[in-house]
Amino acid sequence: MTEIRYILDAGDLARMMEIERASFPSPWEESDVLGGINSRGRLRFLGLYDGGTLLGWACFSIAFTEAHLLTLAVDPSFRGRGYGKQLLLGAMQAAADAGGQYMELECRQGNLTAQALYAGQGFVRVGRNKGYYTDSGEDALIYVKPSLPAGDPERDPFLIRE
Repeated sequence: MTEIRYILDAGDLARMMEIERASFPSPWEESDVLGGINSRGRLRFLGLYDGGTLLGWACFSIAFTEAHLLTLAVDPSFRGRGYGKQLLLGAMQAAADAGGQYMELECRQGNLTAQALYAGQGFVRVGRNKGYYTDSGEDALIYVKPSLPAGDPERDPFLIRE
């Protein structure tokens, strides 16, 4: 049975980097991922787990009511099973729990699989950022999900409790 949970420490860093390097032509640096995990909620990391195995992960930032999906990756050997959708839905819910009302993201123009995933979950293409990806000069397509599900701040591990 798979589950989505927050990645709150560096225990999964090596596995995250395996997935990252297998998924993207310009992967995040390990030091950037570690810095994000240690940012105390500035960046939110979620993992999709099957038992103790990390199958994929996502990261988003939250600023006031805007959630920005920064990355979403599923191990290539587990793709095509709906895990990307499950991870995206988990990220949208976590963003709503953190106060997000909408989500935006950039997607490589050539990544048709991701575009279909986002469109299937109600994201709308609203623009293009020419030459956004510096490794290839590829354009980024900008997507927005105009409204997120109802959130529950009590599920947010970064909620300040007094």
